Amino acid sequence: MRTQIFLAATIAALAVLASWNPPVVADGPQAVTVTNFPEVQQVSGRVVVSEPIPQTRLETRKALVSPAERSETSQLTDAGTIDTAGFTHVTLSLTGLLQGSPQGGTVGVLLVPDVPEVTTALRTYGVLQLELGVEASVSTSKAGLFSSQPTTFRLAFPRYRVLLYNAAQKAAEATVYAYLSTS
Repeated sequence: MRTQIFLAATIAALAVLASWNPPVVADGPQAVTVTNFPEVQQVSGRVVVSEPIPQTRLETRKALVSPAERSETSQLTDAGTIDTAGFTHVTLSLTGLLQGSPQGGTVGVLLVPDVPEVTTALRTYGVLQLELGVEASVSTSKAGLFSSQPTTFRLAFPRYRVLLYNAAQKAAEATVYAYLSTS
């Protein structure tokens, strides 16, 4: 009987040992080396956004446009530049009045990227590249008034030169509206 008790106690002890998980022994502390990257850009001072960043802007250019066909690139009327940095789209419109007696024709505006390669091609070879533009027909029945349909274009350059042409026989007072937006 003692043997049976001893055997039962041994089996019970083995069962307890089989279900017991001994503690994991970890390695000792290891040396660690930290390498910091050099500072790329120093920022100091205070950064403040004093007003909301504009999402839209309306640019207006007025010009007296002499008669010149669109193909006569050396005779186009220059109405300055439009800074488009930060905007992705422009909705372009043209309106105005033909001077003198009303007669037919067209008046148009072209936005040409103001970058050296494009302006050199225009000045040297008379070639318009990458232009965005709208055109308006001059109505003889409405005292020489004209206006284009607003047209939206995707912008690809930070600045454009505004050039106008006038295929009518008389000068035109033109106003260009460029509505810049971020979407």
